[in-house]
Amino acid sequence: MIIQAVTRCGYGPIGIDETSRRGHNYITVVADLVEHDVINVTPGKDPATVERFSRDCMDHNGVPEYVRLVACDMSLGFRKGIREHLPHARRIVDKFHVARHANEAVDKAGKTEGRSNPLLKRTKYLWLRNEESLTELQLETKRNLTRQRLKTGRACRMREVLQDIYTDSRTPSEAWVRLHRLCSWMMHSRLEPMKDFARMIRRHFAEIVAYFEHPYTNAVLKGADSVIQNVKRRARGFRNMDHFATMIYLTCGRLDLKAVTTT
Repeated sequence: MIIQAVTRCGYGPIGIDETSRRGHNYITVVADLVEHDVINVTPGKDPATVERFSRDCMDHNGVPEYVRLVACDMSLGFRKGIREHLPHARRIVDKFHVARHANEAVDKAGKTEGRSNPLLKRTKYLWLRNEESLTELQLETKRNLTRQRLKTGRACRMREVLQDIYTDSRTPSEAWVRLHRLCSWMMHSRLEPMKDFARMIRRHFAEIVAYFEHPYTNAVLKGADSVIQNVKRRARGFRNMDHFATMIYLTCGRLDLKAVTTT
């Protein structure tokens, strides 16, 4: 029995993200962000993955030039692939990837300061979690540490300001102004991890601000990734890429089972 998985190239917003297959081998998954299902699976995480999606799209009577919005991370591979093979698509940097990089920057700032300040011992998650996720004791500990004028406390406040921008900004222009101010603050902070993060934001500024006009994220792909990893564990890994892709389509792709044929 052969399952013929059909790529559906819709013209609504799509999301592109990678996930691990085995070890350092990756696959790229493309999802329809309106229908919330997987429409393409291909090996790798470089520009060629977008090229293969584009070809599959054309093979099934789609027109890649009609794709207008793509949510993805800040990787250069996806950026190059979208520019070359989805030429009319506007790239939206997924806000969850921005938040992840912010957390990594705060964590680096905390580790650097923690080497010389014993007050920061075992406080990592006080700075990385939202305050509503902390217990009363943890919240009181965080507030007491904040009064010590710690560098990590400043880095955490920058992360919280970024979160407020995503939560409260009502227009792209408002977000643009607030992000610009935040980047200026980070660049003058003398906190190297936060300065690196500010440079990253500036390199992708237009694509980050695009979210506030088109608020799409890759949350559906994050959900699909947990399903994909579960499929992989149940099968104890897939040596054959076609078999792995077929299982992903079956579990996440709403396949038309009329396409099943027997041989």
